[in-house]
Amino acid sequence: MGVVEGLRQILEKKQALRPSLSQLLKQNRRWGSRDRRQLGEAVLDCIRWKRTYAYLGNLDSQSEYFFWELLGIWMLTKEMILPEWEELSSIKELKISIPLNLETTDLKIRTSLPDWLDVLGIENYGETIWEKESQSFNTPAALVLRNNTLKQDSVSLKKQLEKDFTIKSTEVADIPQALVLDKHYKLNQNPLYLNGAFEIQDANSQRVAHWVNPQSNHLIVDACAGSGGKSLHMAAMMQNQGRIFALDPHPIKLDQLKIRAKRNGISNIQTLDTHTPDFFNQQQGTSDVVLIDAPCSGLGVLRRNPAAKWHMNPEKIKKVELLQRDILQKNAPLVKKGGALVYATCSIFPNENQYQIKHFLETDLGSEFELIKEETYLTHQTGFDGFYLARLEKKE
Repeated sequence: MGVVEGLRQILEKKQALRPSLSQLLKQNRRWGSRDRRQLGEAVLDCIRWKRTYAYLGNLDSQSEYFFWELLGIWMLTKEMILPEWEELSSIKELKISIPLNLETTDLKIRTSLPDWLDVLGIENYGETIWEKESQSFNTPAALVLRNNTLKQDSVSLKKQLEKDFTIKSTEVADIPQALVLDKHYKLNQNPLYLNGAFEIQDANSQRVAHWVNPQSNHLIVDACAGSGGKSLHMAAMMQNQGRIFALDPHPIKLDQLKIRAKRNGISNIQTLDTHTPDFFNQQQGTSDVVLIDAPCSGLGVLRRNPAAKWHMNPEKIKKVELLQRDILQKNAPLVKKGGALVYATCSIFPNENQYQIKHFLETDLGSEFELIKEETYLTHQTGFDGFYLARLEKKE
C-alpha cells in the first residue's frame, strides 16, 4: 500500500517529506491522476494530523499496524467506508467525532503537536498567540510566485497569466514581486515558467532579498544559497549587474541553481562549494552584503513540511544552533566596513534567531557590528511562512 509505505519512510525512517513523496509517485506511475492526488493528500494529512488521529483512534504508535490505522482514521474523517483489511480490524467499529471539544481536549492534541514543541511555543509566545500560530500550521499554504523583473513587471505577468492561462492572482501590498494565486496549479511545464518569467517562492521568503537591498554595483555573498531562490531574486533586483557568490556544501543544489539562473536570464551569479580553498581569506572584508539564510529547524514552515515537527527534537535543535553560530563566525569577516550582514531563518523561535544574534554581537567579531533591525513574521499574522530576519551593519 503506497500510503503506508510513504508514512513508514517519512515517520519511521525520518526521510525528507517532499523527496519521499515524489519518489513514491514516480514508483507508481500506473496510477491515475486521481489516485496519485489522493495518495499525496492521505500521506500529508496523516503526517500533519498524526497526533490527532492517534488520539481519535486511541492508537498505539508501537503497534505493527500503526501506519495502517492512521490511514484508516484518515478515511473515517473523510467519511469513507473502511476496506475489509485485517490491519484495520481494531478500528472497524470506531465512531469519529470532529472537531474536537475545545474545553476537554488539549491544544497539542487538537493541533497535532509533540509535547516539546507545544511547551516551546507557549514559553515563547504565551497561550493566546501560540494557539493562533499552531492552528495556522494546519491551514493550506498559498501558491506564491515571484515575478522575474528582468523579464517583465508584476502587473504584466499578472495580466498574462490570466489572459493566456486563466490563472488568477493577487498582488501583496508590501512585497513588490509577489503574486498569490487563487488556487494551486501545476506550473513546471508552463511556458512562462520555462522562459524564466517567474519562480515559485513564498511571500515572506521574498522579504529576504528586500532586507538585503542589493544594488547594481554590489558584491554579495549568499552564504547558504541552496538551489538559489534568494540569489536569483537578488540578481534580478541588481539588474543582472554586480556580482553574487552563491555558496553551498551540496554540489547538486548548486547545479540546480545554474539551471535556474540560465532559465532566468541571469549571469552575475558565481557558484562555489562552501569548502573552496582560500575563498574566505581572499574575500575577507570585500562584501557589501553577506546573506546568511541559515540552516534551521524549519519550524516556521510546518504548513508545507509537517514532517519537521516529528523529525525535530530539542537535541537536534541544539546542534542546529551550534551550526548557526559557526556559520556566523565563518562568514561575518567577509563583510566590508560599512557593509551589512543579513541573517534569516524559516524558524519562529528566539533560540535560533534573536538569541543567536545577541550571542554573536557579544563575541569579539560581533562587536564590530550593530543590529539595525529585526523582525519575526508569524504565519497567523501574515498568511505566509514563518520567518525571522535581522540586518546588522559593520561599523566604519
